[in-house]
Amino acid sequence: ESVISEQVRSVSLDIFLIFRLESSHCHSYIMANDIGDNNLVNDPFTSALRKPDVLEQLASDPGVHQHLADPGFVEQIQKLIELAKSPDASSNDIMKSAAVGQQIAQAGHKDPRVMQALMTLQGQRLIVEEKDLKRAEDFGDMKRREPVQLEQLRLVKDLTSAEDAKTKGNEYFKKSDFSAALAHYEKGIELLRAQEEVSAVLLTALLSNAAMCLLKLKWPDRAKKSASQAIAVIRQAKDETFDQSKLFYRRALACEMLKELDLAVDDMARAFQQAKKADLSLAEQHRLKGEVERLKKLKASHEQSIERKVQEKQNEKEAEVKRLQGAELLAKQAAKPTAPGLSEDYLKEQDFSHWCRTKINEVLPKVSHKCPNGAVITVTDVKEQSKIQASITTKRGTRALYYEMDLHCGWTAKAKEGEMKGVIRVYNIAHDTSFHLGGDENTSYMYQLGWDHRLSGDWVENIRTEAAELFDLISFKVVEVITELQKK
Repeated sequence: ESVISEQVRSVSLDIFLIFRLESSHCHSYIMANDIGDNNLVNDPFTSALRKPDVLEQLASDPGVHQHLADPGFVEQIQKLIELAKSPDASSNDIMKSAAVGQQIAQAGHKDPRVMQALMTLQGQRLIVEEKDLKRAEDFGDMKRREPVQLEQLRLVKDLTSAEDAKTKGNEYFKKSDFSAALAHYEKGIELLRAQEEVSAVLLTALLSNAAMCLLKLKWPDRAKKSASQAIAVIRQAKDETFDQSKLFYRRALACEMLKELDLAVDDMARAFQQAKKADLSLAEQHRLKGEVERLKKLKASHEQSIERKVQEKQNEKEAEVKRLQGAELLAKQAAKPTAPGLSEDYLKEQDFSHWCRTKINEVLPKVSHKCPNGAVITVTDVKEQSKIQASITTKRGTRALYYEMDLHCGWTAKAKEGEMKGVIRVYNIAHDTSFHLGGDENTSYMYQLGWDHRLSGDWVENIRTEAAELFDLISFKVVEVITELQKK
């Protein structure tokens, strides 16, 4: 590694990680054969993290400096520093010290920022692009970054007026730069809270706007908190003339994203009442009324889904008891001659795996999604590694369906800018799970998406986002196949 590092002073993350991943299997061996005079393993990462000025050294590098505004990154670096200084890292037991080196290397494999920091500490430069960070976040390898990063903090560092912060934040919001807008709104809130006398209306507006940015950036828990703070400010000010419909509307949307549907319906109803109280336009009142009805339907559907899951689990338990009883009976029958008149159909199991696979291969390649920009994403094939099992067990005329699927499908996207290929895996499909967007991984279908990371551009990002729609379409087709199977 040191030889390669000397030859290549600046390397892209994709190429570097290929090398690191290929070498990870023999990492312990390499370290175990690199022993210093003090009988300690000289792992370069561990040694670099033992230095007294790690954070100062990282702050001096432009590439890593930008990450230090993120608390999650700083926390991870501090944990690695503690690990590098732990007794195991300095142990005379080679296996213990090698294990520490592996833990640090694995942290770098998962988080590109950490790998960049580790290389910086060794005097090397590693290029990390936004696509690398997004990929790590999407796969859950890296803790999600804060919505406001160093780039946005630099925009607001010289602001001294909360009103100016609000105005500039609105400009960034109109440009759909929600992180920059949020940074300005939060700066305005900070400036106001440092004052002795605060404008309740301005503080409420800033908190409300911050909540909207957080909704756009998919931080519903923080959006709910910000909207709640805005409501509390206006109530404390006892301003009966202030239109609170936006505050309750935004908190309702946050509750919906958090699956707190009871609270979402309640807040949306309050938003509608506030709109009537403020005598807003009939169009706005009609829109909010429609939102109330939409959330009520969503709540009812969610409750029915929960009831179905409870019933399905109960049915599954009963079916399992019956299956076990039938298995015990078959074992007893095998041990003695069949009693006269006992039907062979007392317990029968039919395998429908082949039929199911054939149907899946027929219907899924017909699935396609048309994107708003005109691009078309089509499922091309069902991969051989897909797992499809299905059977129907009959006992005394009672039938029970058991199935399990783990589908790997190829897809192709065609846009005016070019063509892109990828794969989607839809899994956790079984008789005790169901299709439910945002559902629990133990009870709902799940999916993973893969694409060609060599392509770049806005059109690629759009395709990547839109390809997630295939999950819904594939799930619907799977449900149709299962429904047909249930009739057999």
